[in-house]
Amino acid sequence: MASEFTAQKFVHNLEHGKGRWWIALLLILIVAAYQVVAHLFINQLNTQGGHQAMFRGLSHAKGMEQAVIARELMRGNGFSTKVIKPAAITLVELSSKDGNPENAFSKFLEPDGPTKGNIPDYFHAPLNPFINSLALRVVVGVSDHYKRRTNEKGNADYWTMKPNEFIHPADQVIACVAVLFFILSVLVNYFTAKMLFDRSLAVLGVLMMLFCDHFWQFSSTGLPQMLMLFLFSLAAYLYTRALAAEQEKARVWPWLAGVAGCFGLLALAHGLTAFLFIGLLIHAVFNFRPIGRHAAMMLVVAFVINAPWLIRTHQLTGTWGGLGAVTKLFQIRGTESQIMRTLSKPDDEVQPSNFRSKIQTQTIEQFSRLLGYFGKNLLAPFFFLALMHNYRNRQTCALRWAVVCMWIFGVAGMSIFGFGDYDLQTELQSNDLHVLFIPLFVFYGLSLLLMMWSRFTVQSKKVANIPIFNRSFQVFIVFLNGLPLFSNYTDPPKLGFVWPPYVPRLIADLNDWYTDKDIICSDMPWATAWYADRKSLWLPLTMGDFNELNDFRFNNHITGLMFTPLTGFKGLLSDVAVGEFKEWKAFIIRDPRAAANFGLKTSRPIFFLGAAHYVLYSDRDRWTERNN
Repeated sequence: MASEFTAQKFVHNLEHGKGRWWIALLLILIVAAYQVVAHLFINQLNTQGGHQAMFRGLSHAKGMEQAVIARELMRGNGFSTKVIKPAAITLVELSSKDGNPENAFSKFLEPDGPTKGNIPDYFHAPLNPFINSLALRVVVGVSDHYKRRTNEKGNADYWTMKPNEFIHPADQVIACVAVLFFILSVLVNYFTAKMLFDRSLAVLGVLMMLFCDHFWQFSSTGLPQMLMLFLFSLAAYLYTRALAAEQEKARVWPWLAGVAGCFGLLALAHGLTAFLFIGLLIHAVFNFRPIGRHAAMMLVVAFVINAPWLIRTHQLTGTWGGLGAVTKLFQIRGTESQIMRTLSKPDDEVQPSNFRSKIQTQTIEQFSRLLGYFGKNLLAPFFFLALMHNYRNRQTCALRWAVVCMWIFGVAGMSIFGFGDYDLQTELQSNDLHVLFIPLFVFYGLSLLLMMWSRFTVQSKKVANIPIFNRSFQVFIVFLNGLPLFSNYTDPPKLGFVWPPYVPRLIADLNDWYTDKDIICSDMPWATAWYADRKSLWLPLTMGDFNELNDFRFNNHITGLMFTPLTGFKGLLSDVAVGEFKEWKAFIIRDPRAAANFGLKTSRPIFFLGAAHYVLYSDRDRWTERNN
């Protein structure tokens, strides 16, 4: 009899007591653990015969650029890069105060110069490369200590790719860091949702985050979005605590100081998040008393965090925003790649009227693709309907308006700078801030949907009160929003790397053919700099610019010119014949006469899948073993 009572009590605790929350926690941990393993290491549920991981290497150009910076930081070379952009050269020379501005950039290449031959980067924000450099330092240190990766001579060598490797292990390290920040974001958002709503909704929301393919795709790019998601989620949690403290007449400034600290770090991860901070400051001005005091304190904290980086950028370029600020001219002066590949001076003054058409176009485009920016999560748009609902919890009501303020200013910032990434077939944009709002939008949308579901009746009976129907409805919601992710489990086997345009193994061969004194010009210098670990100049707009750089800036050290599918896969007429690559048309279409009147006459087609998708023009035969 006692055993039957104990069993009934155990079952009751599982269904209605604390036991069910332990089951929910265990379920979440299992889902998270499996998805991490399947994404980064091996996908055992692929029914088509391939069990490779979903991760196929860094998939974004700017993600690779930040990876290059992280590696240079790890090596002790400071915040430097091996990706050389013509626009960066012009910006440094314009800020030069000596009588020889052409030497302003060239001195960065000199081994005995002020940077010991390392090229400072002033395009990217520092936080993501710095964190990745710490992870790389640990992994490389362990690998070298135990000689996990060695060269042909048996010496520790982490960076040389092996013949059987599809991608470099460092890609996986950077992706692991992004996944870690995503998992931490899920944890923080759970506590935020629990404060705003209840534990049941928080559990459902967390599962929907874990099953959102958009987050996992961003973790593969090398971009800082997952780091930003964690900082933004933490800021939202601290702001919610500040709202609760205000209601309880307790001190709010410690919480708001933490919020400002998060946004200060956010700006160091991506400068565009400053627009979000403006929206939050406006909400804080009117929400906390006395009016404006707490907002001013938050502004000071965030500014102090960013001041050293702003000063460093101003000293290098003469501007506070660095090269990244120039991208606001996207669509006004052409594509972002055109802006970065030109040697011409930026417009001294751009009238506000020049931005009107661009902002209109970019804003309309954002709204037309809103569901895609929300990770195809059907509940996210319900947030806007939730604005009209009167929640009993004051923090829940107040936070949604803070979210609205931040989102509106974020849309404005994204419209000003635009979505103009220069990678081939890229879908995820480096300026995408919508991804930060997905969890909060989903929580509010889910609360509204569950409220309507709780009032749904059939023959005067509430369906939500019937456990089997209620659980089935919740499972259906999670499944429906997770469909984009679930499709990855049944996709046919893919190549083990992002194709087009990257074949890491082939690009890495350039490391053996060139030295660190050489400069390789390429239409995708981020991949050359990352996988080949060589200085790489972004293909200038014109051949005249190429010759000027080689003769007067680089002292004839440009010894290679590489064309890849990035240009080879473009439309022949619109992009190559009359577009931004028209001066390099003969090289792009692999015309054997292209180098007849060109300094780099020795060519080598590099075949993949039966075609010369890569072609290298060099000063001499560097690939034959006897010539090295």
